Amino acid sequence: MFETYMKLSFILIVIMAVMVIVGLIPLMIIQTYLFKKKFDPLYFNEKYFSTYELSIFNSFPLYFLKTLAYIRAIVFPKTMLKRFSNKILTPKNKPFIYLLALSTIIVLIYGTIVLINFFILGILMYFKDSL
Repeated sequence: MFETYMKLSFILIVIMAVMVIVGLIPLMIIQTYLFKKKFDPLYFNEKYFSTYELSIFNSFPLYFLKTLAYIRAIVFPKTMLKRFSNKILTPKNKPFIYLLALSTIIVLIYGTIVLINFFILGILMYFKDSL
């Protein structure tokens, strides 16, 4: 049974690696440029972000966090009502942008599941002889 679990875990990790390379990286690049054009002029100002956040979210690795804030506001608008007092967009207005954001959330959830599975597999392999 342990060998079957290891094979299944290997398949999950390979699928995740392919999804990150083929799916998540292009999605994040597309969304970063799309959101810079569409949302930054409207929402990336001192009304929604502090001065400190405005300065750090313009640098390379951290502007992905701003992109994730936009994604969260698109897919789960009720969770971001404190930051963005009005909805950024509704799925009916821009279905393509909504599908991009939703697919990113799905890939991130799947990645979290695979990461948890990876740690469980490591624990099982460490304690394999004592089980």
